[in-house]
Amino acid sequence: MTKSTTTYDSESGTILLIDDNQDILACAKRFLEAAGYSVVTAADGAEGLRLYEEYQSRIALLLTDVTMPNINGVELADRVLRMDSRLPILFMTGGPWSPYRGLECIAKPFRSAELIDKVSRVLHANAHSERTAPAA
Repeated sequence: MTKSTTTYDSESGTILLIDDNQDILACAKRFLEAAGYSVVTAADGAEGLRLYEEYQSRIALLLTDVTMPNINGVELADRVLRMDSRLPILFMTGGPWSPYRGLECIAKPFRSAELIDKVSRVLHANAHSERTAPAA
């Protein structure tokens, strides 16, 4: 399937949320949807990569756990950034965080307001740049 080049606004797109902990996944999704965001979830990096490829033109932010089995969050981010080097990415971690490629991170556990604020700031930082999804 060939995807056409599509321009989209990061403010109105969908957040791809990935975490292997079902409780955190459900909680973060609930927080984001209550704030008005559209959310697609994945339980691991492999599923997240598949969903990104399927919904690429609609994804405005990748919000992923760092530590997951199979494809971890950093590897997932690397793969996604090869497809769209300007996609905003926000990592979540319950452990220590070393800055990675200048990408943002939020510590788990987090409260609703913390997550919404961080997501909003990451999206707004990229809102002024027009992004084009590469043709596949």
